[in-house]
Order: sequence, then structure tokens, then C-alpha cells
Amino acid sequence: MKGHLFSAFMCALLLAGCATPQFENPIGSGESPDPFVVWDGETDYYYLLFTRGKEVRIFRSKTVSGLRDGESRVVYEPKDEDGIVGAIWAPEMHKAPNGKWYVYTSGLIRRGSPWGPKRLFILESKTSDPFDGFVYKGKPAPDLYAIDPTVMTWDDGKQYVCYSEVKPKGEQVLVIREMEDPWTFGSRQAEIAHAELAWELVDQRINEGAFFVRSPSGNRLFCIYSANGCRCDDYALGVLEFTGGDLCDAKNWKKHPSQLLVKGTDAFGPGHASFFTSPDDSELWCAYHAMRASNPDRKAAKRWLNLQRVAFDETGYPVMGEAIGTRPQRTPSDGM
Repeated sequence: MKGHLFSAFMCALLLAGCATPQFENPIGSGESPDPFVVWDGETDYYYLLFTRGKEVRIFRSKTVSGLRDGESRVVYEPKDEDGIVGAIWAPEMHKAPNGKWYVYTSGLIRRGSPWGPKRLFILESKTSDPFDGFVYKGKPAPDLYAIDPTVMTWDDGKQYVCYSEVKPKGEQVLVIREMEDPWTFGSRQAEIAHAELAWELVDQRINEGAFFVRSPSGNRLFCIYSANGCRCDDYALGVLEFTGGDLCDAKNWKKHPSQLLVKGTDAFGPGHASFFTSPDDSELWCAYHAMRASNPDRKAAKRWLNLQRVAFDETGYPVMGEAIGTRPQRTPSDGM
């Protein structure tokens, strides 16, 4: 009898050891608006950046559950000589073909309301390890009022940026633009999206927070974006698709009619997403912020880091549905 009990106990231990690690949203003990997450196979770390206003800080962790409360380092604080005074929003960090990392973000150019005029600016990593620090590279479009830049390297090695341009009356539209190098914008550009669908017009006329996503086969290119005001329960993700030809030609971008990600039972206003691959490169994951409770009055509310795996249908189109919220999820695959 004792032998059977011992065997059962050992089996239970073995099963527990083989159990797939899980995590639950939201990630971490503090809010994380406008999150950007990336896995770097060279350093074997996940990195996280999000809006902190007064600084650009990079967090890193070996696990997704430890990202928000992991080791961190400030890589930029506003300097008078840079012409940035604060309200730094939605930093993203992308590796360029030259092997260095670049942070793309925006900041306020004069003191006052955080909603005042902002300019895009760029930081360059000192080495191939982003934790070694960054240097200020400048403003690629000194006269442009825009936010939420994201960058993609196309098949031919050329890079493109997509940002949300703020129009005089507050409308925000998505613009794609050719880049001459990782810190210099070219002249070729096109406005590829503005708020026009019924679900995009619940609160304000906003298209923002773009991010490029490829289908698993690589033959389809999407630009995932957010619409409505970020304090609205119906802030959600939409999908643009490149139909071929010139990336800087508006007619080559198609807006799909349905949302990609919408609010769930305990995750409201899911949006401003970034996308990252699992360590073994077999899965695509989405990092987005969401409010924990409904916010019908659209008051200032904390936005928390949420992660959710992206599926693709048989044609290579992304599928997400409702925000998962606090339901347990398996951690991204590491191939083990």
C-alpha cells in the first residue's frame, strides 16, 4: 500500500513538473498604457516599453509574467537642447538592418497641456544590446504634429514608418512614409486610413497606434491600428491590409470592416497594440492595454498590460475576437 502511495505521489510530482506554465492578465502591479513588447533571441530577454510621460524606460524579463515588474533602465529623459519637454508617449523599439535598436516615440515641444503640439523623435542604441543605453538622434519631421510611430523593414531591406498625424481640428489619420535610414524620413508618403466606419466613430475621429503584422506565410501584410478615444470602452483594434504595389500609394491599402479585438467581460477599451513572436518563432502574440472596468463617462482611467495569442484563419488573416482578460493562458512557446 505504501508503495502505491509513493508511486502516486511521484507521478503527481512529475505531472506538476511537466505542466505548461501559465499566466493571467493583467501583467504586473502597475498600469502600462500604450505597451510595446518584443522578444530578442540574441539576449534571450523580453523587453517592454510603455508611456511614462517624463522618460523612456525599458523593462526586461526572461518571462512574460515578470515583464512589468522586471529589471528596468531609463534610456532617455527630456533635455532642453533636444527641444522635448515631456509628455513622451507610446515608445516603440525596433531593430534595424544595421543591427542597432531604435526607439521611435513623440514628445511635447513646449510646456503646458500634455495634449499640446508634439513631435516625433528617435533614439539609437549604443550597441546591439538595448540595455547598454541610447543616444538622441533627432526629430525626423521637425514641423509635423504626429504621435505613435511604428517601423517595418520590407522584403527589399527598405524601412517604412507609420504614424498618426494630428490634424488641426484634432482628427487623427494614419500616414505611411518611406525612410532613407533608421533615423531619417524620406519624402514619399501617403495617408492610408481615417475614421470612417460606424464602429470607429463611437468616440472622436481617431486612427492611431499602428503596428505592422505579416501572415504566417509572409504573403499578406497588415497594419493593425486602434480607433476611438483610448478612455472609451469601445476603443478597439482594426485591420488595414496592403494589396500589393507601392506601399506609399493610398489605393493599395484596404480597410477591413470588422474589428480585430474588442472589449471582454473584464477588459474594456483594448487597444494600442504591439505584436511579438514567441521565443521559438512559432506564435504571434499581441500586447495591448485595457481598463479593468467599464468607463462609461470616459474619465481618466488606469490602463493595464494584457497579452493574448493571435490566431490566423486558413487564408492567413489574423483572428482575436474578445479581450481574454483574467482567464489563464499558456505562456508563449519556447520550443522546449
